[in-house]
Amino acid sequence: MAERAEVLVVGGGQAGLAASYYLSQAQIQHVVLDAERRVGDAWRRRWDSLELFSAACYSALPGLPFPGDPEHFPGKDEVADYLEGYAQTFQLPVKRNTRVRSLQRVAAGFRADTDAGAYQGEQVIVTTGAYQQPAVPPIAAKLSDDVVQLHSAQYRNSEQLPGDQVLVVGSANSGAQIAEDLAASHRVHLSRGQRLPRLPRRLLGKSLHWWGDHLGLLTASLEGSWRGRTQRGDLLIGTSLRQLARRHGVRLLGRTVDADSRTVRFADGQALKVEAIVWATGYRSDYSWIGVPEALDERGEPIHRRGVTHAPGLYFLGMHNQYSRGSALIGFVRHDASFIVDQICDQAAATPPRMTGSG
Repeated sequence: MAERAEVLVVGGGQAGLAASYYLSQAQIQHVVLDAERRVGDAWRRRWDSLELFSAACYSALPGLPFPGDPEHFPGKDEVADYLEGYAQTFQLPVKRNTRVRSLQRVAAGFRADTDAGAYQGEQVIVTTGAYQQPAVPPIAAKLSDDVVQLHSAQYRNSEQLPGDQVLVVGSANSGAQIAEDLAASHRVHLSRGQRLPRLPRRLLGKSLHWWGDHLGLLTASLEGSWRGRTQRGDLLIGTSLRQLARRHGVRLLGRTVDADSRTVRFADGQALKVEAIVWATGYRSDYSWIGVPEALDERGEPIHRRGVTHAPGLYFLGMHNQYSRGSALIGFVRHDASFIVDQICDQAAATPPRMTGSG
């Protein structure tokens, strides 16, 4: 017997909660299926010193301001508690400890099989986020078992890493922040890949997201506008790599190209004997649990236009660069969420009512 809802929302992070808010406002009966024990736990697992790049006033979901000084940069536990409080404030229908194992099309819409039973909905929003499966390069397997290896998803603080030196591989935002965090207690080596443009968190006395908001850069379509086209590509935000080297003693190395036993080699010809490595090498998406072939391409990635797929009634929300640079950001996901819920309302209005019953 499957529990029924008009709409299933898969994932209870910021995108799922924003979708639930707008569905509630539209009085559409729905349920949010969340794998976590508590709302916000995905944030609680991030490293201890993590702070948002966006000030609190640009870190809120629709309908509820972020608490505290609007100009402060919230820590990861503040974000987790805010999300939990958000779900409670609006009494959103979140089912916790309910990981979706498969999603299939059925006669009455879609069926989601979860750790806590089956759910059936006429429409589905997949909001599993931009950070799904940690990606570690194959050369990691060439290192000795006595080299401590963590992905940035597993890193919490410097106490996890023995010895007095550590190699951080990856110099985007996670790698740069972790390198700075570790520099207080370790000799840190940072392996750089592609050089990214860098911007500070504040510019001319205003937060970076203030400029992005007022110039319309964070909500502009990446494909359909000149503003959006200027926002393609990743940015390093906050401390620059030169500042890491000059102020914190971080040694900058080239791109990691090979490893053998305890030695890592770099594209600039240097080599380093390592005791511990943090792989800040990003994530890959995993939609293998979605059994709706027309919604995914040959690589298993969603085929969509602003989250709307070729499978009627199936949507994606909260993906990196889904529509704009703000698509995966807490303070700006509301724009895509509102758009998707409008599509759901239109789809529901165009669909004849079905006979009710058990699935």
